[in-house]
Amino acid sequence: MNHEFWYLSRAAGFTAYVLLFVSVALGIATGTRFTERFFKRNSVFDMHRFTALLAAAFTLFHVYILLGDGYFNFNVWQLSVPFLSPYRGWQTAVGVFSLYVFAIVIASFYVRKFIGYRAWRVLHYVTFALFASVTLHGITAGSDTTQLWAKAIYLACGMGVVLLTFYRVQYQVPDSSTVRTLRLAAAVATGATALVLALATGLFTASNPSTAAIAGAAASLPPDAAAPAQPQAPQAASTPQPYPFLASFDNDFSGTFQQTQDATSSHLTLDGTTSGDLQAKLHIELASESAVPTPDDEDAERARNVNDDEEAEQRPRSNVTFNKAVMLDPTSNAVICDGQLTSLDEGYLRMTCTGVGPYQGVRMTLASRVRARSDGSFTGALSGGMQRMS
Repeated sequence: MNHEFWYLSRAAGFTAYVLLFVSVALGIATGTRFTERFFKRNSVFDMHRFTALLAAAFTLFHVYILLGDGYFNFNVWQLSVPFLSPYRGWQTAVGVFSLYVFAIVIASFYVRKFIGYRAWRVLHYVTFALFASVTLHGITAGSDTTQLWAKAIYLACGMGVVLLTFYRVQYQVPDSSTVRTLRLAAAVATGATALVLALATGLFTASNPSTAAIAGAAASLPPDAAAPAQPQAPQAASTPQPYPFLASFDNDFSGTFQQTQDATSSHLTLDGTTSGDLQAKLHIELASESAVPTPDDEDAERARNVNDDEEAEQRPRSNVTFNKAVMLDPTSNAVICDGQLTSLDEGYLRMTCTGVGPYQGVRMTLASRVRARSDGSFTGALSGGMQRMS
């Protein structure tokens, strides 16, 4: 399968994000002594506006190049209206809302003389929320989020905006004021704290949702299922390398799936093979059970004046009873990576596994998006990366 449109969209998205960061950084720095020491204010402002326009152009390309994608077969409405996309609903909706806000900010450059400088300046403060929402969209909807280079881009740009904002705030304080020193120290401390929290909380690593969330996704899986896979290898010119270490890889992914479901349980089995950077088999098995909660004591609740959602209380609750995802050697069927699903959402799947045998000491993160057919087969794409565990 060809993935050119998906790759072009991903590349354009990161390009637009970096250009937006440059534009925001120039906007924050406009009029400060640091920039005026080297550039004229009008030059900085012109670059601020130009990079914003360039970011908008790449953003439009990032969105509408997906009309050529053959996996999801997006239409214009799905790409333009929030919550209509079949791929990661709310995460994509954040990006659509951000696009509209960005369009308003861009338009404000050309209506400034009609709305006045004060209104234009107030409108420009929306850019901070815009940058935050674009960052959220990239982290949650992007298929490259688990890659080291993607994490570095999000951290560098996010920290850059935070530090520049503190610099701009403290710049308004007179030179002789001790508050300036305190604010500078606060900026550094805030930046360092944000970095520590980002790394310590796993903000930029693959999410690990609750088992109930996975069970719910499995129970509602349509002829639209998903999975990933991996290991083996390309061959060197003269010496084959059956188990290469690859920091990142992209593969085609295809296979079959079977799902059974009744009133109280759901069972999904998926078997697929990959071709591309790595060659491997993948076996996934996910089982869940659901049960209706025990009804509340309504009289006791009324006595305590408790108002709760009775409809939500009566909904069946799903619990994962079995979650297994293993990668197999395509020749011997030996397990080379043992792990679990961490996310399953409308044809989009993530898993992590720990290497076994030839991949001992290696941790793999995989993400796949697939389209399932009514005959029980599926095709899609698989990407991922490997990290050595110290």
